[in-house]
Amino acid sequence: MTLSELHAQLSVVEPDDSTYYGIGPAELPLLEQLVQDPEAWMAARAVFAAARIPDPRAIALLQRAARDPRQEVRVAVAASVQRIPAASANALLLSLLDDSDHGVRKFAIKSVSTAHDPAVLNKLREVQARDPLPGIRDHAASRLRQLNVNP
Repeated sequence: MTLSELHAQLSVVEPDDSTYYGIGPAELPLLEQLVQDPEAWMAARAVFAAARIPDPRAIALLQRAARDPRQEVRVAVAASVQRIPAASANALLLSLLDDSDHGVRKFAIKSVSTAHDPAVLNKLREVQARDPLPGIRDHAASRLRQLNVNP
């Protein structure tokens, strides 16, 4: 697949699972380029595609994208973390739950599961207790209840 073909595939107006069909490890170098795309929505689509690829290079791409200055890209990482193995997601979630953007924190909260390291659950408890935004604190408390984890 070429970069322009991958760009076209990810450019559909209403993406669904079929949008990412056929994208695998061979496309990771192209996805890496698309994460740098000036259009944040394209970079976010590249993140969503990479999260579906069971490859250590995809995890590395997500780790880099989690530090992207664009909030939309970091939100995509936070929303995608639930697709990768918990062991790989732990460090990402710890940083995303501390992100300066409340949207990133919100999606990171949604991605936390009981499969994650106790440090992630403790960070979620910390968000619930100390986040500067009441809505984020409430969202964290709700997620802890959904997970049936003591606050």
